[in-house]
Formats: sequence, structure tokens, C-alpha cells
Amino acid sequence: MGENKQLKDCEEIRYTWRIRNFSSLNVSDIYSGVFEVSGCRWCLQAYPKGNDVDHLSVYLQVADKDSLPDGWSRTANFTLHLINQMNSTMSMSTKQGAQCKFEKEKSRWGYPSLFPLSKLHDKNGGYLVDGTCVIEAEVSVTDVFPVSTDESVNKLRDAESIYTKAESLLKSISKEPTSSVSDGTITVPSFKDPAVAKERFNKLISFPLNDLVDSEHETAMIETLSILGDNLSSFSDDQAKQIKQLKDDFPITKQKWRDSVRVKVNCERSLSIFEKTKNLLEVSVKNENGIKTELEELKSREKELKEELKKLQDDSRRLVMERLELSKQTQQIYALAEEQAGKIKGNEEEMSAVNKNLKDLKSNWESMKSLFV
Repeated sequence: MGENKQLKDCEEIRYTWRIRNFSSLNVSDIYSGVFEVSGCRWCLQAYPKGNDVDHLSVYLQVADKDSLPDGWSRTANFTLHLINQMNSTMSMSTKQGAQCKFEKEKSRWGYPSLFPLSKLHDKNGGYLVDGTCVIEAEVSVTDVFPVSTDESVNKLRDAESIYTKAESLLKSISKEPTSSVSDGTITVPSFKDPAVAKERFNKLISFPLNDLVDSEHETAMIETLSILGDNLSSFSDDQAKQIKQLKDDFPITKQKWRDSVRVKVNCERSLSIFEKTKNLLEVSVKNENGIKTELEELKSREKELKEELKKLQDDSRRLVMERLELSKQTQQIYALAEEQAGKIKGNEEEMSAVNKNLKDLKSNWESMKSLFV
């Protein structure tokens, strides 16, 4: 059982997990309910008997870690509290706002040795009251990559499921054309003579049934069967029997045919509507497939850019280190140059005096030399 409460506008959540019948739990680990912070689903994991230690172990982890995309990461600050239900001032808390980077490969962080089991199960300790242990977690997300929220990832996952179903449906639909009912007519004049009736019967009986239910042909067949039914002597016994049977069955047969045709027309109308819907679905799937392909290309490009960004960041860090080293060298040279600059100022005056001396000596020498040369 758990409840969450937003603490600040920056989406920091305090989640309270009440674990009932804690003392009687006979499992290695249990999970809290799922709570959401900054579009990401989280849960707490606890080891009532310790995770290979004699302490209560509690971790914060991503709830849907198995479905995380490559490159997924969240940087989160979290603090865990083991609540003392008798004296709140005795509640135990971890370091405030411990920051951890959650990734697909490393989707949980926590404390294997959160609290000694011996103190936890102390009847007078206040950490277990009526068999209930209360753990609270304060969680905030400070950095998100990729920028898209988990909500959009879930929506894309749903979209992919719909797309797959639509594609499967299109593959399962038969594309064979549906046959249509013939509407051809043949004019058959009325007649009364048995010989003519027999001749017309031979023509009518060769027609497809869908032509015979045409009103004109139907009337001709009924009249023909009526005349032949009264003049069966020109037929064999088997033929006479069939004509008599046909005379009785034809009205029923034609009605069944009409009923079937009506059902078929309705079905064809439905099939026509379905065909239009199918065409729309094909266009929709095609368009979505194009977007899906473009999205995959963008993801591939995003991965390349991430690798390029990592290389640039590595180069940037390397250049920063090189500059810092060079800065130390520059500082040393600067100090030396500054020291020498002070000395040069005094040397300039000395140099000026020396130059004047040399000039005077040279002038005196030239004057003396002129007396002998």
C-alpha cells in the first residue's frame, strides 16, 4: 500500500509505502506500488530479511525497466526515510538528495544496509507497529535523456501495437473478387399448346436459376409447368414424376433464391463498405509505415549524434585539462617575466650610462688619434 504527495512545483514527490504484516513476510524481496515523477514510473524494492546482509535493504528503481529504449537515462535525487511510528524524531533518513543516474543497464540505486534488522524488529523500537513498517521516499528528476517523456514512449508502444494489428488484418483479408448475380433476361412469349410448352420447357430448364426468377421467365416457367402437368403422357414416367415435383417445388425454390439473393446483396453492400474501410486502413498503415521508417532513421541519427556529442565532450574535457596544465606553465613563465621586467627597468638606466660612457671614450679616442694620423 502506498500514497504519494507532490512537495514542490519542480515535481518532487514524497511517496509513502506502508508494508503490512512485515514480520511474517516469507519472501526475499517485495515491491511497492508504482508512482510517477516527471513522466517516469518508479517503485521501491525492499528486502525484509536483507540483501545478503543483516540489514533492511531498500532500493529505488524504474518500474518498467524491461521496456526502456536504448540510450534512456534519468538523473534523480532521492532520500529514503524509515519512519519511527512512536517518535517521529527517531525516524531514520539517508543522505538528503543523493543524486544517481538511472539507465537501462543500471535501473536501480539504493541502500543494501539501510537499517539493522535487530533494531527494526525491536518491539519497543517504534519502527514496527502492529506488524507494519513505513518507508517514505522523496524523489525528484533533474536530468532527462532522451528529452521525450516516457508518456510519449508508451504512446509510441501503443501505436506500434495498433500498427502491427492493422498490418496483420490486411494480410489476412482475402483479395479474391466476389461474384455477382446475373440480371440478364430472355423474352419468352405466353403459350398454351403442349408441344410448344415442351419445347419452351426444354429452353427454360437450361437457364441458370438466377435467370428463371426473373418475373417474365418465372411466369413462363409456372405456365409451362402447369400445361405440362396436365399433359404428362408425352414424357417418360421418371420425367413426368420430376415435372410434377418441379411444379410443386418451383415457387418455394424461387422464393428461397430471392431470399438468398437479398442476403447476398446485403452482404455485398457490407463487403463494399468493408473494402472502402480496408483501403483507408491500407493508406493509413502505409502512411504510418513511412513515419515509422522516418522515426527509425531519426533514432539512428540521434544515436550517431549522441556518439558524436560524447566524442566532443571527451575532446572538450581533454582540452580543458591541457589548458589547465598549460595555464600552470604560463603562470610560472609570467612570474619569471614579471621578475625580470623589474630588473630590466634598473638595467635600462645602467645601460644608458654605459652607452654614454662608450660614446665619450670613442670620441676621446678619435680626438687623440687625429693628432698622429
